[in-house]
Amino acid sequence: MPWIGAKYKFASTFSYRIPYFSSSYALSAPAPSPSTIKLALVASTINRTGNIEKGKALFEKIRNSHATVELPDKIALFKAFMKRLKKKRQGEGFERTFGIREYILFDGDLGVYLDAQKDTIEEVSSVFKNVQYFGTSDSICLCIENALTEPTPKRCIMHIEQKEPLHENGIVFLLSDFTATASFEDINPFSGKKMKKGAIVLKPYLFPIKVTKKDRNCTIYNLA
Repeated sequence: MPWIGAKYKFASTFSYRIPYFSSSYALSAPAPSPSTIKLALVASTINRTGNIEKGKALFEKIRNSHATVELPDKIALFKAFMKRLKKKRQGEGFERTFGIREYILFDGDLGVYLDAQKDTIEEVSSVFKNVQYFGTSDSICLCIENALTEPTPKRCIMHIEQKEPLHENGIVFLLSDFTATASFEDINPFSGKKMKKGAIVLKPYLFPIKVTKKDRNCTIYNLA
């Protein structure tokens, strides 16, 4: 299937909480996961059209598509100590608490790619242009380019099988993707419910990056 690619410029920071980490200590992967990319497309469709059924139809078309990310030359990661409002377990309202969240700064544009069925190319390409954020809602971005184009392998994250030896240089992160049986009801971003665990699966991805500087609260990555 052909690849559709888009390049995004982020207004400030990006953050994607690694699955199953506590929201009080939210570590971030250096790029959005396949499920995050697909969710962004679905959410953008619903936001733009106001039609949940269109979002559901798009999800069915891209659920099993492969997705990858093309990284910029340099990535900076830092930890932020934050005040948070947490919903009370009992009763109504919120309570004040604290937490740590990791944020990412990209030194350049981030490329996002999806292999789409031929009959969905025009639709997916249009939706790519309308995506306003990936990951957390404050990870605001702007699509500056999109086209029918192949990703550059040396700059892209790569799904690996755990049984395979790692011949490439890089760092492995666990990212989430949808299972083949996931339904729209399991992941509906507007349902107000948490995504069902059975709808996603964790997969190891090799990031072609290396650590060039690291201290207690900051890490600098460069392409390997």
